[in-house]
Amino acid sequence: MEGTRMKEIPNKLQQIKEQLLDVTDIDQIKITHELIDDTPYKTKNYLKYMHDEYYIQHHKAHLIQQSLKKIPLKANRERFQNQMLPDLISNRHSLRDYENKQVDFETFSNIIHYSFGVKNYGLGAYNQKKYPFKYTNSQGGLNYLDLYIVALNVEGLEQGLYYYDFIHNELCLMDAGNMRPLINDIHFQNEFTVYSNFICFIVADMERVVPKYYKRAYRFSHVDTGILTAYLQLIAEFHDLGSCSVAGYLEHKLEDLLGLSSNDYPIVSICFGYKPEEV
Repeated sequence: MEGTRMKEIPNKLQQIKEQLLDVTDIDQIKITHELIDDTPYKTKNYLKYMHDEYYIQHHKAHLIQQSLKKIPLKANRERFQNQMLPDLISNRHSLRDYENKQVDFETFSNIIHYSFGVKNYGLGAYNQKKYPFKYTNSQGGLNYLDLYIVALNVEGLEQGLYYYDFIHNELCLMDAGNMRPLINDIHFQNEFTVYSNFICFIVADMERVVPKYYKRAYRFSHVDTGILTAYLQLIAEFHDLGSCSVAGYLEHKLEDLLGLSSNDYPIVSICFGYKPEEV
């Protein structure tokens, strides 16, 4: 079986699949929902959510340390002028056709930084003197979402796979080279993704958040990812870039590309590119 979790617990998964053979998809969703809804009201375990302390890990430190190079972003806040939010919301739509035009690095930087970068620092949160809070939402203020980026056509940026170190506002190069064949393989039946300028993969590291919110963390990981996706797409729209969220990808191949563990859950792929003249 393919996939990190499929390989780690194949027997348990097979047993559950056999039990659900005659259960409809809608009823399987009901079962899954109830299994991960472990609030004290349902479990009657009112002490479960009490924590004396909680260890915080903000990002994948080993990826940052082992990166081939680090590229600081160059965001420019002054570019955010003369555009009403309702116009952005009205103009945004899923775009699957992109103009062959390079995205300048400042535009790229604005999209990444002002959606996933550090907004401010709080004092005393989780017993840390200086605690970073992102622009996007995050359950419990925990920085458990990771952002991976495949650059295909960005000005001054080497083609390759990057991990975004949001604390230092830097791209960490994980692997260099033309990623289009891999992107095409991962996004089966979504060939348009290879013509985009860059692609963002949002991954939830459940190991960082489950110790506090338990199984219920899985539900809110999708809520937080949805909000981040909206931020990315609206900021891209402001800079005249189109985008498209893609759910049709081969998860096991994406896990291999990103080197994910079984506790890392890819939730969405989003590609970005300039709109053709006629769109």
